Amino acid sequence: MSIILREYQETILEETRQLMRKGRKKICVVSPTGSGKTAMFASIAKGAASKTNRVMVLVHRREIMEQTLGALFRLGVVSGQIAAGKPVTQDSIQTAMVGTLVRRLASVRRPDLIITDECHHALADNSWGKILRYWGDVPRLGFSATPERLDGRGLGETFDDMILGPSISDLVADGWLSPPVLYRPPEEVTAQYHVKRGDFDTHEQGTVMSGRKIVGDVIEHYREHLDGLPVVCFCVSIEHSRLMAAQFEAAGYRSRVVWGDMPRQERESAIKGLADGSVKVIASCDVISEGVDVPVMAGAILLRKTQSLALYLQQAGRALRPAPGKDKAIILDHAGNYQLHGHVLADREWTLDARPRSERKERPPTTTTCPRCYGVWPGIPRTCPACGFDFSTRAPVRSVDIKTIKGQLIEAGLEGTEADKVAEVYRKAMAAKGKERQGILLGAAFKAVDKRTVDELAKLAGYHPRWSEWAWKYRQERTGKAEAS
Repeated sequence: MSIILREYQETILEETRQLMRKGRKKICVVSPTGSGKTAMFASIAKGAASKTNRVMVLVHRREIMEQTLGALFRLGVVSGQIAAGKPVTQDSIQTAMVGTLVRRLASVRRPDLIITDECHHALADNSWGKILRYWGDVPRLGFSATPERLDGRGLGETFDDMILGPSISDLVADGWLSPPVLYRPPEEVTAQYHVKRGDFDTHEQGTVMSGRKIVGDVIEHYREHLDGLPVVCFCVSIEHSRLMAAQFEAAGYRSRVVWGDMPRQERESAIKGLADGSVKVIASCDVISEGVDVPVMAGAILLRKTQSLALYLQQAGRALRPAPGKDKAIILDHAGNYQLHGHVLADREWTLDARPRSERKERPPTTTTCPRCYGVWPGIPRTCPACGFDFSTRAPVRSVDIKTIKGQLIEAGLEGTEADKVAEVYRKAMAAKGKERQGILLGAAFKAVDKRTVDELAKLAGYHPRWSEWAWKYRQERTGKAEAS
């Protein structure tokens, strides 16, 4: 049995090997939600074990442990489990719950390699850090989609090197993730919340977000954009989750509530209900935002406002996983998180350094809201890709926010008929799927008369700037060969 790795996954693994050959022992790998981090570190674990090395994989949720065990099994590897109620085995690969391992360190054999999933949790003074200090000379690999913490502490406490995988926009462009289409409600929540323990007060949010009008708007927004499709509604609290589930039920949509401490069997039953169609809406509190795969999700409803960029991207990212018949992912942001953190497709600059929020002075990536359909788009498009609204006929609604997450700004670039042509190409591309979408954008770029058009296509589509440079160079080479012949 084997896992066929994608090209970018192979590239990440090769960069990791090269660093380790140079003697680098503390490496953090950053790759977005849905990029297949489990498959990557499972392949690394198998390769290390095949050379008689002992590998310890650290996880902190039961769902993540099960995913890891499954990925290893598909590679033909049986892993031992260090978890409550599990027997001790002599397997060369051990998958360990952090909370259990930290209490058993003295009785566990020293590994030759430590792999940490969701490694943004690993700090010098917590349970992860205690484990890593206990085996301080053992090489370690960490994997995370979002290596930024709400408290501003940097992962440089536990890692020395960072390997950057593809961006979300890269994965969308290549068809590995579904294109996100983000909407905000016509009337956004304007309430101001106090900050407690680094994030917005959940009690205050629960009171506001449970208001009759807001709840009604959420139901109607779902009916308009996702009627009857499977979604996860990310709520403020268990009480808020129950309220939302009850309201969706009253509106005719089968709903379930899930939260972190509920019986595992009930939680699994609810999640499976999304896949088989028996459940339309899951109202979630503090689960399904990290390490849980639900590819069937047609969309996500964001009802909790957070200062955490990581939480925002984790929750929205759950809806981006591709599935048969799924050509896009609808994100309904009723909490206004896009104002704090920009669009899901915006490129981010990650670092291992500490970044206290008080020192982050950059503006969030620019977004534009369509005044007709209330779609939110990265940058400043000439027309709305969702409904075709021409922004030149009316001043677009642009997000303005005091929060700061460093990202790349996209500026208006094209004029007149050329802009209209680009908008039409983009509308056609958004209606297409996977490789067909990529083909439409590639074809338009290769026919473009100037590089600004290529750049605008890349920006609107969420492509990385490297793609624009490559496309323009390729077009010039083709044009030159044609003229020479």
